[in-house]
Amino acid sequence: MIKLIIFDWDDVIIFGAKEGYYHCYKETLKELGIVLDEKEIDKRIENTWGSIDRILRELLKENLNLMEKASKVFYEKEFYGNAFVDSLQEMQGVNELLIRLKEKYKLAVASGNKPDMIKDKIMPKFHIPNVFDQIVSVGDVSVGKSKPDPYMLQLILKTQGVSNRQTLFVGDAKSDVLMAKNAGIEPVVVLTGLLSKAQAEALGVKHILSDVTKIEEILS
Repeated sequence: MIKLIIFDWDDVIIFGAKEGYYHCYKETLKELGIVLDEKEIDKRIENTWGSIDRILRELLKENLNLMEKASKVFYEKEFYGNAFVDSLQEMQGVNELLIRLKEKYKLAVASGNKPDMIKDKIMPKFHIPNVFDQIVSVGDVSVGKSKPDPYMLQLILKTQGVSNRQTLFVGDAKSDVLMAKNAGIEPVVVLTGLLSKAQAEALGVKHILSDVTKIEEILS
């Protein structure tokens, strides 16, 4: 019996995050005068998806001396400016869904995004109800504990007092699926982010949904 549903945030609860992150990364490189082929940029981002700092490090692997400056440009000028939030779009029906789910389940978030971005900017802008028992971010964990490491999910399970067999994790990326499996949690993939249906099937995912608002179909 499912008692806890944990969500990734970006492109699961809201749309447009992928485009927002890509814009922030590319503008950061431009600000630093780093020139990389467009396909190479996309490849490096995709290969390290799940942690902002890890992606920046991969993008700057030939220029790691610029990492401190890059982090400052990314966060202060791009991410916490308007560029990221302005790229986001409301997912129709998600607010009503969360309210319904809260009546039956514990809800939590395990995300590569930042808690203050989620709580202070995104939730108010899109009127997302504060129904989450816990929000854990990559920024809350030690280096090396980001996706696909199961630490974030294990932390939520421990805090909420729920077993992995009573939990679902909903994500949109390969790192989400691997993190769930590493924690012994059943993964659910939504096709609103990084994975296609074929890619999700290749990862052995049983539950694949067009978007998160269809989750009640598998819960019933």
